[in-house]
Amino acid sequence: MSLLSFDHIPPFPDKDEDEPHGINLIVETPRGTRNKFAFKEEYGVIELRRILRGGMTWPCDFGFVPQTLGEDGDAIDVALLIDEPCFPGCLVRARVLGGIGLKKNGEQNDRLIACPVSLSGSASTWDEVRSLDDVSPRLLRELEGFLRDYQTFEGNEIELSGFCDAPDAMQLVLAAHQNWLDGREKNSDANE
Repeated sequence: MSLLSFDHIPPFPDKDEDEPHGINLIVETPRGTRNKFAFKEEYGVIELRRILRGGMTWPCDFGFVPQTLGEDGDAIDVALLIDEPCFPGCLVRARVLGGIGLKKNGEQNDRLIACPVSLSGSASTWDEVRSLDDVSPRLLRELEGFLRDYQTFEGNEIELSGFCDAPDAMQLVLAAHQNWLDGREKNSDANE
């Protein structure tokens, strides 16, 4: 039986001069659902982690950047602004628009905000969006409110520190990819 693994997927798509902030992301939780899905690495499956309280649904797709390791010990989290929800395990080539600073129980746990990169022959609401300045302020407030309310309801202490631009958010991805590489190297050295 074959299990899911995302370790072979690079965090960045092939270089594209038109997409300097391009990333690959794996969707875990599609928008519009009350279910919270997450990749369970040790089993190689997507698992149902929890169900949101009544009246609360995910406002956008959520996932992670493969081959990254954030300060919280997990892959870098991404909120994906997209026209229609994807499905758990779906690979999406995306454009980083910025990020939102978030501390959960005193530990840094920032979220990237991205949108899908245009696919040839398709039309998307997000085709011309290049930064958070191009996103509705109301949508950003809704996302911020969701992250605060969802985490607080789960019993976590949350501190939001505002938004950052795409270049700063990409620095988070680069650092997290280096952390992931360093971790792989340490594991390789330990196994020798």
